[in-house]
Amino acid sequence: MTERRRLSRRAFLALGGTATVAVAAGATVYALQAETPLTGQAINAFVAITPDGDIEFVCPGQDIGQGAPVALAMVLAEEVGASMERVRILPAPRDAARYGNPDFSGRMVTADSKTTLGYWPMLRLAGAELRLALIETAARRQGWTARDCKTEAHAVVHVPTGETRGFAEVIAAGRLRMPGAAQGDLKRAKDFDLLGTSPQRPDALEIVTGAKRFGTDQPRGGMSLAVLRRSPHLGGTVVALDATAALATSGVSDVHQLEDQSAVAVVASSTWAAIKGAKALEITWSDAPDFDSETERNALAAALDDTQVAPVAVRGAPMRSATPDAAMFYSPTLSHVLPEPLIASVEGRSLGLGASTTSATQSLDLDMRYGARTWKTAPFMLETQATPSGGSYGRRVLNDVVRDAAEIAKAIGRPVQVIRPQLDEMIRGQVRPAAVQRLSARLDDAGRLVEWRHEIASDGTLATHLPSSMKGANGDEDNTATDGASHPYIGEDQSISWTRVVSMPSPGFLRGVSASYTVWAIETTIERLARDAGLDPLQWRLDHLEDARLRAVISRVGEMSGWSGSDRAFGLGAMIFREARIATVAEVTGTEVTHLWIAVDVGQIVHRKQLLAQVEGGAIWGLSQALCEKLTFAEGVAMIASIADYPMQSNGTLPPIEIETVETPGLSPAGAGEIGVPVTVAAIANAMEAATGVRFDALPLAV
Repeated sequence: MTERRRLSRRAFLALGGTATVAVAAGATVYALQAETPLTGQAINAFVAITPDGDIEFVCPGQDIGQGAPVALAMVLAEEVGASMERVRILPAPRDAARYGNPDFSGRMVTADSKTTLGYWPMLRLAGAELRLALIETAARRQGWTARDCKTEAHAVVHVPTGETRGFAEVIAAGRLRMPGAAQGDLKRAKDFDLLGTSPQRPDALEIVTGAKRFGTDQPRGGMSLAVLRRSPHLGGTVVALDATAALATSGVSDVHQLEDQSAVAVVASSTWAAIKGAKALEITWSDAPDFDSETERNALAAALDDTQVAPVAVRGAPMRSATPDAAMFYSPTLSHVLPEPLIASVEGRSLGLGASTTSATQSLDLDMRYGARTWKTAPFMLETQATPSGGSYGRRVLNDVVRDAAEIAKAIGRPVQVIRPQLDEMIRGQVRPAAVQRLSARLDDAGRLVEWRHEIASDGTLATHLPSSMKGANGDEDNTATDGASHPYIGEDQSISWTRVVSMPSPGFLRGVSASYTVWAIETTIERLARDAGLDPLQWRLDHLEDARLRAVISRVGEMSGWSGSDRAFGLGAMIFREARIATVAEVTGTEVTHLWIAVDVGQIVHRKQLLAQVEGGAIWGLSQALCEKLTFAEGVAMIASIADYPMQSNGTLPPIEIETVETPGLSPAGAGEIGVPVTVAAIANAMEAATGVRFDALPLAV
């Protein structure tokens, strides 16, 4: 199906949105199709123009702090020729048929650095349809030839005469002509004047003044509030419960034990009352499991030699390491450390046959899945709404707090809002699971890569929660465990494989996913091979890459850092990820990281400052992963009593970070949300090895 035909279907649905399909049953009407939020003259599902000439844009990406709504609005506004301050961003309803991301198999998910990348082609086409409609309409009324016209600064311009007609003037005379648009009608990159700039976010003032309302700020409208008391150890279930003291706590109305016995909810009139009530519960939990981080590490390593389990092939046929002294790489369990608690509200609808949910989420579709399954109703009976969140890092994709809220609301028969405190989430919530990698490689006498054996053992988030989303020739590759493993270097006899080892903490999506450790192992091995052979690691990479764009960013970061001929302790990390090219050089003095240089090519830059902020934020996270972060378990218990016990890099110890872009306008914008993390981990590890002479086999680096 062509993009034009897809957009036409979307246009039909948008125009039909006000005539929502419905089924009447007695006095109740069940909506089957979400209505469009557009109020102006709709051009297609994404865009309309109001009588005063403003542009309405239905944004399919969630507002989770990274600026996706602004970036997507810029893509559309560029094609329209609109001024950003005249673009109103409206959140899209849950309607995957109209607003699903093609890069997520048509689901509405804002994650994995695929939002701008996925929506780029359809939003350009949607904007071009409005641009051509404005031009055709203005030309007809003014007696101009349409091909002599263009749009800029929110007006149609007749190029030969320089006359202009503002969008409001064009729309004032009635309905627009709708010629439609095709790929050949898209603007050429050399004509872009908005993309690559940095317009201010419309919510910037609200954010800095505290006026913006995030998930926990939303009014509850008389809803009860619930806090869950969970087991102090992994896998614990309720054996005995005495709720007498909790129910006697002022403000507490209900106590509900979850069906899976994993937690007890205390429902109250306020957060404080619910917390007090939860503390007053007397619960006997099942015994703690025999699980700790060290035994898990050993189990992961043993899985690499388990002949009873067939590894999943990622590149070439799975093969064991060719040498007994192959390098081992251990990466620990990590937490998301969300700045804002998980939160969800659920209220019954339609005589209890359906429900509505409101949550700070990365996916309305997956929220619907949690809600509908728990409420035991059909998907179309679940309304889902999103609130802004101040940061998600992948944790709100599998937004399981909706499940908790749905169960409690249904059990007590009243609307309820559930807040999952941060410490509770860190102790028993989703994690980036630990991994062990074994890697051996060999250069021939000419320095060419002639053998590569990369084995990965870890759990996978898709394998655990969404097995139908797994990829690969046999549908058995979990890219949350193998991302980054397919390196870009020329070489012979390569084998990359993954063995799943089920972890006890529940795996989740975390910014950078597995690339944070696979790229570390790859880039460290490359650097060791080159240095052992007496070769310059940067030049070796340039000599073994076919990708000209990656060579360009490596060359640029080498120039930025003064790499060539220097005897300073430098380390390099480079990769291709979500179509972006990025290279980072770290410098270490003693055991301190004293400088980071980053060169990046993301194709077409959309919002320049947001891009730089994403890369810088990723680099800081990578610094923290390289030097600090780990979540340790002993006898099934997380070894933290507060967020202060989870080691993280602080602002006061950051090195200077310099970022430059290598630009290739006109290409699709690559994913940029995560790319700063993996290469920074690798660059710091390599620089630390250059500075100390120590070969590190675990993160965080023991320096």
